[in-house]
Amino acid sequence: MTDVSVVIPSIKEDVLTLESVPEGVDTQVVREGTLNEARNLGVERAEHDRVLILDDDISFAESFFWNLADRIERGLLVGHPDWDYGLVAGRVMAFHRADWERFGGFDEFLKSHMGDTEFALKFVHRGDGVAHIDPDKVEHAPHERSVTTWDRVWRTAYIAAKYPRSAPKILTRTITGVSE
Repeated sequence: MTDVSVVIPSIKEDVLTLESVPEGVDTQVVREGTLNEARNLGVERAEHDRVLILDDDISFAESFFWNLADRIERGLLVGHPDWDYGLVAGRVMAFHRADWERFGGFDEFLKSHMGDTEFALKFVHRGDGVAHIDPDKVEHAPHERSVTTWDRVWRTAYIAAKYPRSAPKILTRTITGVSE
């Protein structure tokens, strides 16, 4: 038995990630609501204060799982480096429930895309830490991305307005990414 809980938001019947989660670990596969609603529901239902949020289409070694779980502490968000902002992507996120409670969880207005970015910015703007895992330790099943340019732009504008100190970096990286 362990004192870590796993949350896997998914609408899929076949959740690849379950094959990598060690036996005996409290695991919440949440299939209702938007992505950020599912993340919040999963954390609410989690049996333990140390929480890992994992995408439904990844795999990893058991040693990676336990090393990641051991890194969870208050005031630190650990996860997969994101592609745009130097923060943490929702593919793999590990944190203490006390931080999630302190920050009010994931912003459900964002529904899906960029909820992970906004959650990571909560850590940055309150002076907490953000640390990255080695992304090569996580295998991701390829799939098509469904984020449109318009979707990315409005979410970026929303986050930039919410975190004006980070707005220049967020807007610059988004504009650069959209134009590529």
